[in-house]
Amino acid sequence: MPVWQEVSEDSSIDIEVITVAMDVQGFEKPKLYLEKAQSNLTTIIDKSNQLGKLYGFKAVPNVYLIGSNRTVDYIELGTFNIRELAKWSLLKNWSNGKEFQNSQVEEFEQDIHEKANALFVSGKQLFDSGNTDGAIKIWRKAIEIDPKNYIIRKQIWAIENPNRFYKDKVDYIWQNAQLEKGR
Repeated sequence: MPVWQEVSEDSSIDIEVITVAMDVQGFEKPKLYLEKAQSNLTTIIDKSNQLGKLYGFKAVPNVYLIGSNRTVDYIELGTFNIRELAKWSLLKNWSNGKEFQNSQVEEFEQDIHEKANALFVSGKQLFDSGNTDGAIKIWRKAIEIDPKNYIIRKQIWAIENPNRFYKDKVDYIWQNAQLEKGR
């Protein structure tokens, strides 16, 4: 988040940054990061994974560069790291109207994606009614169907291990260890 705040404040780049946090637990959880970054960015909370359902998001960060003519000029799903010089250059070139390499959107298996997201929705209904254990059980079934869906996986992790997500920073080392263990 802090790096995107910096991007939005950089006078050499003329863009508006809108961020989306995917968290079934609502606004209060990501609010910590927004406050810590002293963010003045527009942030939307997607509690129902609607963007995942519509656009195939399975991981973050996802970047859409939408021009002033409202056309999508660039998409990168799950791998855009603005800290990389190549990504920073791409963004700066796009902002200044210079040529840049267009994106290649990764295709996803619609059937698998739809099944996993249907289970996510069922689990969210249980979660919203206070049945957290039931929700997690269903979300684990979604992960069995779509093991690369890190958005759903991280909802489980964040509920079961809030100290790894909602303390000072997100514990990516722990997350990688969980993946190595097959969790």
